[in-house]
Amino acid sequence: MIHLARAGLGEIRFDPRKTMASAVSRTLPQFSFNRSRTLLLRAMGFRIGAGSVVMGPLDVTGDTSTRLISIGEQTKISGPLRIDIGAHVRIGNRVTIGHHVVLFTVDHEVGPSEQRCGRPVSGPIVIEDGAWIASYVKILPGITIGKGAVVATGAVVTQDVPADTLVTGVPARVTRHLNDEPGRISERRSRTSLRELD
Repeated sequence: MIHLARAGLGEIRFDPRKTMASAVSRTLPQFSFNRSRTLLLRAMGFRIGAGSVVMGPLDVTGDTSTRLISIGEQTKISGPLRIDIGAHVRIGNRVTIGHHVVLFTVDHEVGPSEQRCGRPVSGPIVIEDGAWIASYVKILPGITIGKGAVVATGAVVTQDVPADTLVTGVPARVTRHLNDEPGRISERRSRTSLRELD
């Protein structure tokens, strides 16, 4: 019986912060009680800067501490956001993150044919100030998203994204160099839609 108890305890990886973050952020309706949800996450030890809001579920998985996650000021996270932590995740100031985004800091090497899933490797994720991560984006370990960059919906980011660029696709590639004129992407999209109606 003692061996069974030890075996059971050896399999339990319980981090109350991760469990509570998921429970609290899922209990409150999405896009409601944003400040309350964010205050509760801060109370649980998450580093979230002034003016930032988490507007939906936050799921944190992985073997490492939630202390590896930092979120800057005036950042908006739609949620659900999943962060798999095995290394630092730093989200800067004035970042916007859409829904169903996944940040992976752990991957595996490709092993020999007997077992292709090799040893785990980890790398930090940095999302610099002003970046916009659209919905359904996946960011892999060791990636830096440059200042003011835009990652389009559904992109899978496998390499660093330069500042002030738009990346799209799987794997994500630079499709535009952005300038300081706000609204250009949405204006171009609107003009394209109007031409399709003609």
